[in-house]
Amino acid sequence: ENPEQTAAESRGITVTGSRIRRDVNLDSVVPVISVTRDEILNDGNISLGDALNDLPALRSTFNSSNSQRFIGTSGLSLLDLRGLGTPRTLTVVNGRRHVTASVGSFQVDVNTIPSALLERVDVVTGGSSAVYGSEAIAGVVNFVLRDDYEGLQLDSLVSISDRGDGRQFSVEGLWGKNFADGRGNITLTAEYADSQRVFNSQRPEISGFGIGFTGFVVNPDDTTAEGLTNSNGIPDNILARNLLLDFISDGGTVQTFCLSDEVSQPLACDANGLERRFRFGADGRLFGEVTDQFAADGLASNGTGTALSDGTLLPDVERTTINLLANFEVSSAFRPFVEFKYVNIDSLGQGTPSFFNSFCGGLGGASGLDPSCADVASSAFFFVPITNAFLDPADAQTISNIQDELLGLFGIGPGLSQGFFINRNNSDFGTRNDKLNRETYRFVGGVDGNISSNTRYELSFNYGRFTTQLEAQNDLIFANTRAALDSVVDGGNIVCRVNADADPSNDLPGCVPLNPFGFGAPSDEALAFINTTSQLNGKAQQYNVLGFISTDSSPFFELPGGPVGVVVGGEWRRETAFEQPDEFSAGGNTFFNAFDVFDPPALEVYELFGEINVPLLANRPFFEELTFTAAGRISDYNSGAGSTGTVEAWNLNGIWAPVRDLRFRANFSRSVRSPTLSDLFSPQTVNFLFFDDPCDVDFIDQGSGTRGANCLAAGVPVGFDENITGNRSVLQGGNTLLRAETSDSFTAGAIIQPRFLPGFSLSVDYYNIDIDNVIANVGPQAILNNCFDAADLNNTFCEAIRPRQPDGSLDVNAALVTGPINFAALTAEGLDFDARYVRTFGNGHRLSLRAIATYVIDRTNFLDTNNPEVPNDVRGELGDPVWAANFNAAYTAGAFTLSWSGRFIDSQFNGARENINNNIELCTTGTIPRTDTPCTTGELVKAPPRNPDVFDAEFQKFPTRLTQDVRLDIDIKDNYRFSFGVDNITDKLPPFGLTGAGAGSGIFSNRGRTFFASIRAEM
Repeated sequence: ENPEQTAAESRGITVTGSRIRRDVNLDSVVPVISVTRDEILNDGNISLGDALNDLPALRSTFNSSNSQRFIGTSGLSLLDLRGLGTPRTLTVVNGRRHVTASVGSFQVDVNTIPSALLERVDVVTGGSSAVYGSEAIAGVVNFVLRDDYEGLQLDSLVSISDRGDGRQFSVEGLWGKNFADGRGNITLTAEYADSQRVFNSQRPEISGFGIGFTGFVVNPDDTTAEGLTNSNGIPDNILARNLLLDFISDGGTVQTFCLSDEVSQPLACDANGLERRFRFGADGRLFGEVTDQFAADGLASNGTGTALSDGTLLPDVERTTINLLANFEVSSAFRPFVEFKYVNIDSLGQGTPSFFNSFCGGLGGASGLDPSCADVASSAFFFVPITNAFLDPADAQTISNIQDELLGLFGIGPGLSQGFFINRNNSDFGTRNDKLNRETYRFVGGVDGNISSNTRYELSFNYGRFTTQLEAQNDLIFANTRAALDSVVDGGNIVCRVNADADPSNDLPGCVPLNPFGFGAPSDEALAFINTTSQLNGKAQQYNVLGFISTDSSPFFELPGGPVGVVVGGEWRRETAFEQPDEFSAGGNTFFNAFDVFDPPALEVYELFGEINVPLLANRPFFEELTFTAAGRISDYNSGAGSTGTVEAWNLNGIWAPVRDLRFRANFSRSVRSPTLSDLFSPQTVNFLFFDDPCDVDFIDQGSGTRGANCLAAGVPVGFDENITGNRSVLQGGNTLLRAETSDSFTAGAIIQPRFLPGFSLSVDYYNIDIDNVIANVGPQAILNNCFDAADLNNTFCEAIRPRQPDGSLDVNAALVTGPINFAALTAEGLDFDARYVRTFGNGHRLSLRAIATYVIDRTNFLDTNNPEVPNDVRGELGDPVWAANFNAAYTAGAFTLSWSGRFIDSQFNGARENINNNIELCTTGTIPRTDTPCTTGELVKAPPRNPDVFDAEFQKFPTRLTQDVRLDIDIKDNYRFSFGVDNITDKLPPFGLTGAGAGSGIFSNRGRTFFASIRAEM
């Protein structure tokens, strides 16, 4: 018997999912997958987030490879339980909240959590808002840190892919000291990690750099107009390799339109009626070519066309982390503790280059007659005058002739062109790097203690501060670029026209003419004139006070199963956010997105919570244990949480163990998620969109039976005719009327620990999660239709419509607010499995086996704004495999440990599941879709597959994948451990042209086979 272990068990621990202390050897009443630090970080990856995202219950929504999809998110690692969305998974550290890593939201970058201090990670499935508060509607991930370490530990790891790139390096130091006879401890850690970026050019087999990418294109042999209503057995799409872009090039392409034949358009058309593309070569001269085109795809193959530009598959991420933990037991009733953390993360990703668009303004733009659309300040249309000083006169004549051919088809005379637009991939304009710096500060201070043998308390203050600075390098300045493209010869020198004409009022000091004809043609001086560095700076702060007291009934009474345990507590939280772009880019003057200042009011919430643990029976026949627990929380939000107001969360749990070897557990909970500051207060901007007023006389009869009455109730007179044929103004941004999302979750499971097989355990848990009032973005037409087609005007869609004018017409200044609305729903259902077996043999050798798996029974989104009751079944679609599993095996013989791990991913649908499976649809025409079977209009019916031949059978699913790693640990005495290993030993890369950089394809690693080595020294 281990005396230290016995002492620890006698004190009990707090199990994730409850603040009531239970004996450490009892299982949680809620499903928990618990993994240790060594189990998580057993490969050559230095990203804690990437390692966790490999767990079957988590989806790879935001990992290293796909974090570059949005501005300012490169290098982030966010957790997404069950694929229900990162905002619906609560991440806590030692059971306490952590400051966000995304301004305006409450999501935590798990790479800011110190891996050296990590003891274990607990993943709780199902709503846990009653215990932890908002966001815990899909579940909770709790990072449990060590706070009693003594000694010195140094770790270092280096890894590199077998292609010689993607190097990763980390070094960690952990020092801890107990003092005052073990009543106090101080622990300090410092970590440095650097992950080298991987470029598209270093993985041409998946990115297509230089050789053309792989992807699905329209099958030229399928010429029927079947759409989604018919299937003729010929695949609609085929897999093509070495695909190139035929409408754009790095040196510039002049758009042509073959609308006739070679006789009428000898330049634009070839003898087969294919369009001839005209590109500028490296010498700056124009040449024509006919590519092997795929209809309507803008793609070509077989060596003609332009390859994709370079970019990053994996960003460069450099991370520095410092942590300090200290505690001192003044007495058993008073133990102060502090935690301090500082994290600095620098991330560098390379985006696609800026580009020029060519098709602007219809026929007028295509022919060069109408350059006006290029005057839009924030567009990517750049008009090149036919008199451009860099343009060879012969090429200028060719371009004029191309345009004359087109105009001649419409009876318009020749020689009228003023210039042309070009399609240009500006890969020679300077690398568009997204340079990010993130800093995270976190301080936790508090006291805890045992007031008596059965009563303990904790009071803590938690402050977090997050800052971010984004630099968008080589950001194209629209006005300067347009001026630089209009060049003339003045006094033998090529200059900008604005500085050569007779009007001094339009002079642009510093203007340098830009030569766009051919890759590498622009001068460094011209690039310096048209490029700038744009910035976006942000800050978020979190203040959190948490206090609770835990006691039991032992001084007064005990039930047959033991004393009744109770926890009561309160919590206060305040969240603030601020984001500001530089003034120049905010005005829409550059290629960078035009952001507005984001300065929302603070979100504040006051909460009361409680738990009760009722052990009815214990140590009785058929009742080794029978316990019921319950928890509840009341949260009162200020206006910084929109219309959330006061909300309640609760859960009910039970555990029954008929014998020591077998336990059953069940949980039912109601949880909530308040809207984020971004959901509520994203800056509202005016936009002009086309949509119809459903109360107009032309549309009043095209909706539900309640539309007419609702329009009258809204003040719209009978026969109202608005007579508006143009677009209307709307506000786009946050919605301050949002309410909290709610989830109902049910879990039930069993834990088997048979005495006849020591060291073996198996848990099987069923989960069912239903989320309502889901916040999702909705367009103006859907808002109007759903408002007036509802039973009455008391619905969330009507709340987004501004008051009408006296005559019944929509507000001319802004008819409504488009953006997020509480209307959608999400469901998830499945089974979790966790099997372990550990055996120590007589010779001291040790075998350890573990398998963690998830089987998805249902995963459905209800996001159709016009028909919100119609399900969209995403089970088995890309990123949401039906089966996912992790396997680990390790064998220790003396100083050597050989381990193997595997990650299994089930096959996934290529495209929508509904294409090749029966699905639920709405009866709209009186017959079940794609059949002659009658149905009642408006009812949900089971319909056959929508388009079974969308792909050839071979490509209807992405194949199953087993990624394998091996590792050898060598212990030298008790102080040193050397480790060597290979990750992804079979060098599996994303299939079917996927890059691993998409939201769903991030489930596949794009790094390839990787070798690593590490060393640990303990003193």
